[in-house]
Amino acid sequence: MARRKRKDETPAWVAPDFDEVGFMRREIEGARAAVATIAWAVVGALVGFALYSVLPVLAFFGGIAVGFGMYFIFPLFGFKTESFKRRDWIGHGITYFFSWLAFWIILLNPPFSDHVPPTIQSISVSPYHAGYTGDLACLPPAGSVSMGPVNDSLYILFRATDNVGLRSVEVHAAPQGSNSFVVIPTLVAGQDNRCLGHHPGEKYAGGTYNATLPYATGYDITIVATDGSNPPSGVALSVLLTP
Repeated sequence: MARRKRKDETPAWVAPDFDEVGFMRREIEGARAAVATIAWAVVGALVGFALYSVLPVLAFFGGIAVGFGMYFIFPLFGFKTESFKRRDWIGHGITYFFSWLAFWIILLNPPFSDHVPPTIQSISVSPYHAGYTGDLACLPPAGSVSMGPVNDSLYILFRATDNVGLRSVEVHAAPQGSNSFVVIPTLVAGQDNRCLGHHPGEKYAGGTYNATLPYATGYDITIVATDGSNPPSGVALSVLLTP
């Protein structure tokens, strides 16, 4: 008859030895690899920055491709990648991606670079008489506008802005039946807004310019703004004037 096992009997179990030295070495190796991953992300950001001017999509995939290069570069710097498990590579890949993306975005913005051209907006035209100090019509030209009477001048208001700074702002005017000419507009930002419908004391927004043109039966006008880093921005409009 088999002997019944006593309730107080427990199976023999011995805890495995903890390899403290091996554990510390793996932790140190992981920390070194994390630092190297962030440093490698800087390289990827520089590659993306160099390729951005060629093709933005190419820059993105180029930066991702540099990330896969960690698998081949780490052994050259003495990292024992044979001990890396899948979760280690996934962790380093995530660290690389977000570090690379942050560095790349920083390089694509001032003060490192400027990839945003100037903007020209809020254009309005008004019939005007030299010396007039009252309200202005400030008609928005949707490509072209007909107005009158203009007395002796055409008053043009517009905003030109840039994320870094404008190098130049010009108004190219081509009057009907006469030679074209260029006007350097006057910055009126911060002055009292003279357009109809605005409250007394309201000021022109930052980057607001004025160009006053002499009377002509019609104008083809192009407003051009440059910042020195991107192609010039231009907005064209036509104005038909009556006496």
